[in-house]
Amino acid sequence: MYKIGELSKLSRLPVKTLRYYGQEGLLVPDYIDEETGYRYYNAGKLSDCYRIIMLKGLGFSLGEIKELLSLPKENFSRLIQAKEDELLRLKAQTEERLHLLRTFNLTVKENASMYDIIIRKSDNIRLAYRRTIVSRKEEYGTLLAEMRRLVPDSISGSRTVIIDYETEFVSQDFDTGFGVEITGKLPKASGLCEKEISFPGDTASLVCSDTTCEEGIRALHKYVLDHDYQITGPVIRINYEDGTVEIKLSVAKLGEYDAERNEELNLPFVNDEDAVGRWERFDCLPCWEMFHPRKQKSAASGEPARELYFLPGGERYWCFGWTKGMLLSSFGYPRQTSRNKYTIQQMDGETFLFVELKGRNYFRGGLPEIWVFRKADSRSYTRSEIRITDEIPEFPADDASVIGEWNACDCVRDIDSFHPDSPFFPYEGLYWRRAEFLEGGAIRNSFQDAKDGSVQTDEPHIWSWVTGYVICHPSSTVSRYLFRELAGVTYLFIQWKSGDYSYGGSEPCWYVFQR
Repeated sequence: MYKIGELSKLSRLPVKTLRYYGQEGLLVPDYIDEETGYRYYNAGKLSDCYRIIMLKGLGFSLGEIKELLSLPKENFSRLIQAKEDELLRLKAQTEERLHLLRTFNLTVKENASMYDIIIRKSDNIRLAYRRTIVSRKEEYGTLLAEMRRLVPDSISGSRTVIIDYETEFVSQDFDTGFGVEITGKLPKASGLCEKEISFPGDTASLVCSDTTCEEGIRALHKYVLDHDYQITGPVIRINYEDGTVEIKLSVAKLGEYDAERNEELNLPFVNDEDAVGRWERFDCLPCWEMFHPRKQKSAASGEPARELYFLPGGERYWCFGWTKGMLLSSFGYPRQTSRNKYTIQQMDGETFLFVELKGRNYFRGGLPEIWVFRKADSRSYTRSEIRITDEIPEFPADDASVIGEWNACDCVRDIDSFHPDSPFFPYEGLYWRRAEFLEGGAIRNSFQDAKDGSVQTDEPHIWSWVTGYVICHPSSTVSRYLFRELAGVTYLFIQWKSGDYSYGGSEPCWYVFQR
């Protein structure tokens, strides 16, 4: 047996520490001499010392170590896993702090203005309100002063509010809301309406001066985008009497893709005659409030649905189907299937369709966007007449270099963006997996089933090829193919004319194959 001094030398733990561990019940002596008070430890206690040193180095507290050492060895795994999970959380927090620190340092190096930006809940503000399209921002002060004169002093608060309903940069004709804070009921004679601005979710906020307001708004937008937030409302500027300005922006924090947000689309069909027909894309907005029937904000946002058809009987085409009150959609990778509420409203002599579209941000923890469409006509279209088709070429199938089996390795927007060492698209997400070009012009293609991940092979008569082109007969599309040699490897590029092309009119992407 070891005396406490001997154990201290062997374990390199101070005697004081060994005594403390004994008091805590962590390293209890095996024998204490009643006459001398000397503590004695058996040889197994040296192993316990080494375990304690190791576990402390891994971040375990003394209480956790005591619990671990009291457990049978086969039960260690549970507490070890809990500590691993804790360290992973700390790692994520540390990485986020490092990102913030680097961003802060970059801002300092660039001599940019610094703002304290916080994400928090915010209180509501009651306003006397007016919304109008203003030619120049220099008119803002005059409009607020006129509104202030219309509000009785007895109910007039100290703050004024400017709400920017634009979604992109514009240099004139600003869709803007103006408000004067009120504390009581607004008289009808004022000619103004009452409005309460609220912030039901998280809000990004900063405080600046009136002279640095535009710079502050840019800083707030940059912060939100850099930190992976979704913008869910307009920019709200709250003006105080001393020249201080508080800028607020409703946001939602985005995370990883959440498959649990997918919804079942097999709903019973209920007709809605008002919906049937063709709808033209009018706008895409963070929220309903930002819509204006005479002011498009982001019609050219890059989304593929430039038109939307409600086919009779709820017939599905491309990514969409429908039943009364609900647009059904299925698109994207990973797959995003959702029931999107729609409403139809008459405004300024036109009919508008508002869809609460659950897009990419929604599946990352965000909120639906508002897609707005304007009624073009009420015709009963069929799927075949709205589909884009190609003229089938009458060329020979005499390109011997393409014959054989090719395996897909990527899918890219354009050929020049393909890099063999850094695929653009994850392999597990590739729909087209294999193409076998047969002599005589037939092709045997294999595709991944989106539901169970299995790979299914089409019959050869569905696809065919002629020199320079691949033909899909069910959809009547003709896709170019060509070869590129990179680092001594020959790659086959084939245009992919999916529903985005056939119904959305988008440019086809390119599947990349390797022999």
